[in-house]
This record gives sequence, structure tokens and C-alpha cells, in this order.
Amino acid sequence: MGIPEAPRQGDPRHADPGADSRPEPGLQSQLRRRHSRAIRQARRQLRGRCVPRFRSAQRPSQHGDRHRGCAEGEKARAGSALLRDLAGALVAALKQTVKIPVDVHSHCSSGMAPMAYMAAVEAGADVLDVAMSPLAWGTSQPAAESVVAALQGGEYDTGLDLDRMWEANNALEALKRSHQADISPVADRIDADILRYHMPGLMLEDIYRQLGSHEAGARISEVLDEANRVRLELGYPPLVAPVRQMIATQAVYNVIGGERYATVTQELKDYLQGLYGRPPVAADPELRRLVLGREEPITIRPADLLEPQVEMARAQVRKMGQEPTDDAVLIQLLFPNAAPAYHRRGDEKSRAKKTEAPAPAAVAADPPAAAPSPAPADDPPPSPMSTAEFEVEVEGEVFKVRVTGAGMAVTPAATAGAAPSPQPKPAPKSGEGTVIAPMQGLIVKIPIKAGDDVKLGDVVAVLEAMKMQNDIVTTVAGRVQNIYVKEGEVVGPNQPLLAIG
Repeated sequence: MGIPEAPRQGDPRHADPGADSRPEPGLQSQLRRRHSRAIRQARRQLRGRCVPRFRSAQRPSQHGDRHRGCAEGEKARAGSALLRDLAGALVAALKQTVKIPVDVHSHCSSGMAPMAYMAAVEAGADVLDVAMSPLAWGTSQPAAESVVAALQGGEYDTGLDLDRMWEANNALEALKRSHQADISPVADRIDADILRYHMPGLMLEDIYRQLGSHEAGARISEVLDEANRVRLELGYPPLVAPVRQMIATQAVYNVIGGERYATVTQELKDYLQGLYGRPPVAADPELRRLVLGREEPITIRPADLLEPQVEMARAQVRKMGQEPTDDAVLIQLLFPNAAPAYHRRGDEKSRAKKTEAPAPAAVAADPPAAAPSPAPADDPPPSPMSTAEFEVEVEGEVFKVRVTGAGMAVTPAATAGAAPSPQPKPAPKSGEGTVIAPMQGLIVKIPIKAGDDVKLGDVVAVLEAMKMQNDIVTTVAGRVQNIYVKEGEVVGPNQPLLAIG
């Protein structure tokens, strides 16, 4: 048995979560074969991942026909089968079903992974996913050194040299110390709450981070209870991205806001409408009515609703003055809101490189230039190379930026006789008709303008926070008097966005 080599960056991964059983089996098999061919042509290994299928109508079991799914993966010429298996029962069944290596993957968030690994080894697993000890435990995998030492000298000895592993350990420990400020304080801790709340470590960390941004860390127990309740109402979806972020975010909103589902993300609306597939258990009909109103969930495959988008994206890239390369089109498709700014930054860098390029040497000597005429007395002298420091806030994080070099416009100080500089506008005051931001985030859309009439509950802004888009709605009916923010602006919690009179 061997410890696997860490996957290289850029290795293509094909995920087939099987969350929706409606697509025809023939189409699923055809897609798997196509993906398998593409991965093999790229000289990479296809790893078949065995994902649970839910059956119970009450609390769905995480066991099912996973060994059959792995057998399908073997037919698609997968190089190995990957699964999570606490008791070792699935590993034993797989070893009787498939001939490809079985790779067991687990996390130490609840402290049970080492025991699960031992059970998997005894059941016949071929590979264990591990991490070097400075980067192990907590939300990571068991430590490689610990696993190798535990199996040393016995039937399952890996044959790896622990002395060589200590060298890598020391190098990683030094690297970790140099990045300590960027590492989550809860990343490597064992959290027994996972056994109580049945949540993956990444989801717990996401909840901790969101509560920290609201300065409400003391309400963690309320949010964890609420997250389980939200998951029940949504039909027990598997806690994988992006569903786990939806549930975590909604639980925080429900607790912090004081009223359940008063604020709902667009992603959660799409989920309840069926755009993420069919959940293991039907979502709560009362919740569906509350969130969707009179809208009905779809009854067809979500993919059937997609319009062709590539040619439209090419046209949008050309409209921005860019060459519609594959990279540019893909950026436009994935990040339509951020794509214009991204391309602008690329153009500015290209212009800067051209400006900095050295001028070609002259072929013939130029005649001596005439003496320059004196500059008018009222012209300011050219400013020397200057340095300025700024604080830039991006999605809630503050970065210090230092700008140095010629080309910076330096405004001279006003003289005594100069006109006074205009004073900044006073901050808008909150009133009965003021719509405020419920949290810090980025304004991605303002679908109304000053003078528009709005009704109670109309969407007047879309705020992106924690990778979710949130509709900001009116609490009164009336006419839009003022709009204090614009699209692309970062706003803080409780900041006035617009006024309705």
C-alpha cells in the first residue's frame, strides 16, 4: 500500500455529483465517456469519485449504490476510485466489484479520520489521502508521518522512509510560519460539534467567518441550530459547494436579521425553483411559497433552460475592444460583472510596458537642438517622482497600496488667495423611506433610477456578499428620491443606499 503523490496544480477534475436523477442514463454514460477521453488525451489520470445516493424519505442515508457507480467509472477507464467510507464496508464491497485501486479520502474535522483510515486499510483500500503534518489535521487530512508510522513493520507497511519525510516536514513548518497571518485559527483544530451538527469543517469555518464579519461570534450555537433547520426545510441536500454556502449564509441571515427568510439570496431562490436539480427530499412547500410566491418550480432538466451563450459572449468581448480569444470569452462567461474591469487593467498594463520600452538608437547624429524657450512664469514646475500610499478596500478586506513613479499628478497646495476646496457632501441620513445595506458587500445592480415609482417589496438593488447575490427590497411604497450609491461600489452594513418618499 502506498501514500499517494499530491495532485499537481492544473490537473483537470471532472465532477459528476449525480444530484439529479432525471437525465437519461444513456446521456450520462455518453458524457462520462467523452470526459474520460478528454482527460486521457491531456495525459492525466481519471479518478472516479463514488458519491452517495439518498434514499430515505425521513433522514436520507449516506449509503447507497456507490460500488455500482464505481463499477461504471471503471468502464469509463478511470484510473482509480475515490470514496469516503467511515466503517470500511464500502471499501470491502468495492474490492469485490472493481479491479482498479481504491483511494479513501477523509478529513480530521471531527477527529475520526485516523480510525476510518485504519478500518479502510483492513478492508483492502489501496491508497489513503494524507497531508504532511504541518498542513494536516483539522479540516485537512491525517498526517502522512503518523499514518506511515502506524503501519510500519506490519502487514500494511508502506515502505516509505520517515527520515526523508522529516526533511519535508521541517521545510513546510518554516513555510507555514511565514504565512501564519493568512491561516485560519480554526483550520487545524478538531471540532466535535461536527458530530452534533453533521456539518463539514469547511461549512463550519464559513459560518465562523460570516459571524465574525457581523461581529456576532457569540451567536454561533444559534446559527448552527438554524443551519440544520434550513437544511431540513431544503430537503437535506448534500453539503457540498455551492449548497453548503447557501445554507450557511441563509442561517446567518435568519439569526442576525431576527426574522427567518426576511433576506433570501438569489441562489437559494434558484435552488427552490429547481435550477440546481432535484433534492433528495422535496423542499418544504411553505418555504417554497414564501420565497417564490406564485412562481412554480421547473419540471424539466435545468440544463434545458440554458440559451446558447458563447456567441453572445464573443460579441460582448469585441464590444469592449478585446480580441475574442478562448480565455477572454471564458472570463466573460464566468465573471460577466468583473470582466470589463479585468480587461481594462490588462490594457493599462500593456500600455505601461510600451511606454517603458527603450527608444531605438538613432542611425545618424541629430543636429544640436535649439535652446528651449523659458517656460511662462505662471506654469508650475514639473513634479519630481512621487510616492503615495492608499488604503483600498476589496470585498471587505483592506489592502495598503504604495504607488511610485512619474506620471502621478501631484496637486500643489492652495495659496492663501486661492478659492477654498469644495467640502464633501454630508452623509445621507436614514429615515423611514431609506433603504439600507443589510451587510457589507458589492453593489452589482441597481434596476431603478431616481423618479421611479416602486411598490412594497420591489427589488431596488442587488448586493453581492460572501459569493451570494442578495436582492435588496423596499420596505415602503413611493417614489425614488435619491440614489446614494452606484453599481460596482463596495458598501458597509447599515449604509443608506437610496431614499423613497
